[in-house]
Amino acid sequence: MMKKLMKFPTYLFLAFLGLAVISCEDDDDGVVDPGNSAYDLTKSNPNFSTLGLAIERAGLVDVLDGNGTFTVFAPTNDAFNEFLIDNNFATLNDVPVDALRTTLLYHVLGTSVRSAQLADGYVKTSATNANGNAYDAYITAGLDPSINDATLDLSLIDINVDNGIVHVIDEVLTLPTIADLAVYNPNLSSLVAALSQEELVSVVDNENAALTVFAPLNSSFDALITEDPLNAGWTDLNDILALGDAGASATSTLDGVLTYHVLTTGAVRAGTITDGLMPTTAQGSMFTINTTNNVTITDANSRVITVVATDITATNGVIHAIGNVLLP
Repeated sequence: MMKKLMKFPTYLFLAFLGLAVISCEDDDDGVVDPGNSAYDLTKSNPNFSTLGLAIERAGLVDVLDGNGTFTVFAPTNDAFNEFLIDNNFATLNDVPVDALRTTLLYHVLGTSVRSAQLADGYVKTSATNANGNAYDAYITAGLDPSINDATLDLSLIDINVDNGIVHVIDEVLTLPTIADLAVYNPNLSSLVAALSQEELVSVVDNENAALTVFAPLNSSFDALITEDPLNAGWTDLNDILALGDAGASATSTLDGVLTYHVLTTGAVRAGTITDGLMPTTAQGSMFTINTTNNVTITDANSRVITVVATDITATNGVIHAIGNVLLP
């Protein structure tokens, strides 16, 4: 699930935070040359020579050699070698240019973020889908910081360049599915456990799908346990998992609850939701989305659930995090 390269065409996000190459009158070529840019680092340090070649092949030299305030998560040569092997490419030249370009932009944030400023949570990268929506990555801060499943090299972080900050990582980041973004986030581990038990991970890992997932946080499952709507004396997540059948039959109570959180008819972004929208879920029932004041969902049992985060973007759709578990 983690090692995937997108095979469909993707598009450059060249306008992130006003990222245009700024020119001025100059006796040479009229373009400001930072002299110690993120791109220059790849040419001066042999450990990043493959990254430099990738930047050149993807047509991103003007971006990463230009003016800006970026954060670049820079994979080493070893990381690129592993990436090529995992994706069955003999050389970097075998990687489709569009896919390579978007993959590289997925390693770039539009603002400079030093390691001490990293915080747990999703961040928008400079890679976008066909509609111009930025793909998310997940940052884990602390003593062993990471982005998605790539670890930052603590001896090679906070490298200052003229157009931002570079952090070295041990893997090439690949564009994430909804399943990937859920796995990376420890606050969604209860949801991942339920999906895994019911063999439903493949549904939200399908690269060819266009999904909207209303994802309950771990605290949402805790709230449901406290609520105990079946008056069954629930005490922990295992009591909820017991509603499943640990299989792919899609007939258990837990299967129905989980698929009630999924829309399979497209990625419904927050800005397109109208008050009173009643989408049909993968489970077959509907719920009502209300946009007056805070965005909330009223489920089939008239329970009102708050949407706490929106538009977390993956290759196969979007995630909206919610404050309790929806019940069909």
